[in-house]
Amino acid sequence: MPLFKVGDRVERIGVLAPTWMKEGIITKVIPNKYGIESATEYEVDFGRLKAVLYELELRAIEPDPPHD
Repeated sequence: MPLFKVGDRVERIGVLAPTWMKEGIITKVIPNKYGIESATEYEVDFGRLKAVLYELELRAIEPDPPHD
């Protein structure tokens, strides 16, 4: 089962990237054709462009808790 789903907010990890390309939204899940879950790819919309990244390059952004 993929770690992320369409609509999840994620951030890139382990890479130098422009600030505008650090956080994005998953727009497509691309399962590995050999069934290797850690090799699942994700299309991520960074606003200015979309990129396809491996699961290992991403981490979930937790939503902010509601303020009273």
